[in-house]
Amino acid sequence: MGLITPNDFPNLRELYTAQLRYLLSTENQIVKGLPAMIEHAEDTQLKQAFQSHLQETQVHVQRIEGLLQELMGEIDDKKDPILTAIVGSGENITKETESGPVRDAGLIATAQKVEHYEIASYGSARDWAKHLGLTNHVSLLQKTLDEEKHADQLLTEISQRTNSSASIAA
Repeated sequence: MGLITPNDFPNLRELYTAQLRYLLSTENQIVKGLPAMIEHAEDTQLKQAFQSHLQETQVHVQRIEGLLQELMGEIDDKKDPILTAIVGSGENITKETESGPVRDAGLIATAQKVEHYEIASYGSARDWAKHLGLTNHVSLLQKTLDEEKHADQLLTEISQRTNSSASIAA
């Protein structure tokens, strides 16, 4: 990955397009990574939350593909190195912990890092779409942002219980 230069994003539309391409990469990486998280989670509610979010993420991929098709006439993602690093840290957690509440706590922390990154990314994209007058984009990005916030809230609720179990295991 080369350095970003001022010519890479000469205007807000180019920056917005790049953000959508990063978001597509992000969502695709999540679709690939969630099955392992489902497999490694022990808590039933956590497994269900991950499974539900996998299905929701597949819808997010379709939404972003539609936005990119409308904007660029093609669907092309841009590898997101930040999410790659977060996913890597989650993989380390599964390798370095035994199955149980401690691993579940680590998986939740990783998932929440992803959610917070997505919340920031979708929030920026939505605001840029608003300034660019892309009304349809704004509503779809807001819907996705709301879904990401809900997923984060659900993970917080699950973590309250699993963290208690993890502290007992310590």
